[in-house]
Amino acid sequence: MIHKLAALLFVTIVTAGTVSTQQREVPKEIRSKLFKQVLADYSDVRDCVENEEGGTRAAEEKMTVEAVDVNRDGVSEYEVDLSSPCTCGMVNCSIYLYRQTPTGYESILEDAAGYGLELLKTASNGYVDLQVDARDTAATRGSSIFKFDGKKYREARTTITDVETGETKPAMRRVQFKRGTSSTTLQGKVSITLPDQLIVGAKAGQVMTVQLTAPRKSVRFTVMTYKTTNLLTDNNTVGWHGVLPETGDYIILVEGNGKGSAYSISISIK
Repeated sequence: MIHKLAALLFVTIVTAGTVSTQQREVPKEIRSKLFKQVLADYSDVRDCVENEEGGTRAAEEKMTVEAVDVNRDGVSEYEVDLSSPCTCGMVNCSIYLYRQTPTGYESILEDAAGYGLELLKTASNGYVDLQVDARDTAATRGSSIFKFDGKKYREARTTITDVETGETKPAMRRVQFKRGTSSTTLQGKVSITLPDQLIVGAKAGQVMTVQLTAPRKSVRFTVMTYKTTNLLTDNNTVGWHGVLPETGDYIILVEGNGKGSAYSISISIK
C-alpha cells in the first residue's frame, strides 16, 4: 500500500519502458466526489482523517488528483493522493486509482504504496501495466508491477534492490511442495539489507517444522502469520516445530547478519 509524496507530471513523451498522459486540471466537483469515495471505501482512513486537525475539510484541500487514461479510451481515470499522515508513512503514501462508472467511481487498484504511479508501455486486458516504486528501508528500495485482471489491478511482481550495490531480488518467494510430498528444501543467499521472504500456505492445526543450515550461524529466520504478522518464533531461530493457529499463508523471513551468507532451509507441513 503506497502513496506518492510528490505530485507526478504526466507528459505525452514516451520514455524508456514507461508512458504517461498529458496532465489535465480536474474539476472541483470531480475532486469532491473522489474524496468522498475514498473515505467511503476505506473506513480506517475516514476515521483517521476526521480526527486530524482541520478534519475532512483540510484533508480535501490538501488532496491531489491526477487525470490519467490507463485504458486509452479517451475517458480519464484518476489517481488520488490525500497527502495525509493517515495515508502516508515516513516516506511512502497509499495510492488510489479510480475509474468512472454509470453510478460514480470505483477503485481499480488495491494495496499499492510508494512515490506514485508510472505507466508502462506494456498492457494487460486493455489496461496499461503500472509500476510503483517505494523506499523499503534506508538501504533498500522496492518496485512493484501491477497488471489489470479484467476487474482490478493486482500485484504481479515485486523486487527489492540494495541501493548501494544495485543487487536486486524478488521481494518474496512462494514455497511449493512437489505432488505427493509435504516437505521441501530451499537454498538462498541473504544479507543484512536483502532478506528472503518465503510464503507457504497451510491449514489450522497442521504442524510446521523448519530447520535452517548456514555457516557460522550468520542467518536466522522468523515465522509469522501473513495477514496479521503475529510472530510464532523469536527473531534468532534456526530450528522450529509448532502447531499452526490459522488457515492461510505464513511468512518465513530469512535474514542475514553481514554482507551475504548462503543458507539451506528445510520446511515440512503435516
